[in-house]
Amino acid sequence: MNPLDYALLAKRAYTDAPTVGKADSASRMCVYGDVHAFRGTDDLSSVIADADCALVHVPGLGALHAGFYGALAAILPAALALRRPVAVTGHSLGAAMAIIYAAVLAQLGHVCPVYAFEPPRIAADDTLAHVFRDLAIPFYGTRNGNDLVTQVPLGLMCPRVLTRIGKPALLMDNLIDHSIDRVIDALQELETA
Repeated sequence: MNPLDYALLAKRAYTDAPTVGKADSASRMCVYGDVHAFRGTDDLSSVIADADCALVHVPGLGALHAGFYGALAAILPAALALRRPVAVTGHSLGAAMAIIYAAVLAQLGHVCPVYAFEPPRIAADDTLAHVFRDLAIPFYGTRNGNDLVTQVPLGLMCPRVLTRIGKPALLMDNLIDHSIDRVIDALQELETA
């Protein structure tokens, strides 16, 4: 599979019933074969999780965005009870959850790649970045055009550098470029180039 395939699974997670979690919550994950895909922001519960920018100190992972970690923590025992994935993916909030989940899996001895499409910033310190580096977690994360979501919350960071894809819809940071459909279009253009 390639990044486009994982982006298509991340999009599908928006419409399919979750394998783990509840459809009307921020805590949702779909299983597609050997891939675990986290749904992004599409309801009030997800918006509330996004807005919870307090920090939570997670042993071994550092200071993390409380809303993102809380959304994952609510389903983490059920997710970890499943067969280990060959990869994890997600878009937006789902990308943030996938990143944290990949780090948890790696700490438990299962390293798998993470495909994070348009993730917001997650960590307030470099602990999570060290986990990704020290455990050699394969990472493919994107910033499509001038996607605003990848630039917030201010003061936080992503554990790895994002790959720039796509043409910006606007000259300034914006939400148009955040759309999973625009991400898929950009990845399709990369494949045909």
